[in-house]
Amino acid sequence: MKRNALFALMTGALLGLSACAFQPLHGSPQQVQALHGSTVAVDGQERIDQILDEALNDRFGTPSGGRYRLAAETSVRVLGLGVGADDVATRRAIVLTVDFSLIDAGSGLPVLTETVRSEATIDIPGGPFAAVSARRNAEERAASDAADRIALRVARYINRGGR
Repeated sequence: MKRNALFALMTGALLGLSACAFQPLHGSPQQVQALHGSTVAVDGQERIDQILDEALNDRFGTPSGGRYRLAAETSVRVLGLGVGADDVATRRAIVLTVDFSLIDAGSGLPVLTETVRSEATIDIPGGPFAAVSARRNAEERAASDAADRIALRVARYINRGGR
């Protein structure tokens, strides 16, 4: 009796999970090939722009004339979060906003245009060199997070067949 009840419960759970509409983000070899070698162009001459460009190239592969071109434009804001008794910020947030477009290399028309936002916080240490190092580390973390978000959104677009 217990065995039949357990079997019925497990069967119901499996049927319930199969109806949840979960779809893994796996692409066919053709979809993956469409993204591999896409050209990445990040506008700007700041250090964070170069970090983002490198992170995107890590995710999409070495540019080799793929089907798409990814154009991105960044903006960075630094926000003071924690203020000490001496009215000086002790904690900051680096907010990176990236406007990007996935452009069909054949037609030159954008097929996907979106914005991602990434934030990394830092404690402001007392020494000047430590403060520079902490800011650089936060920029790297923000750029890496933004690159991950862009890669996921582009993969979702490709996985949905260009919708």
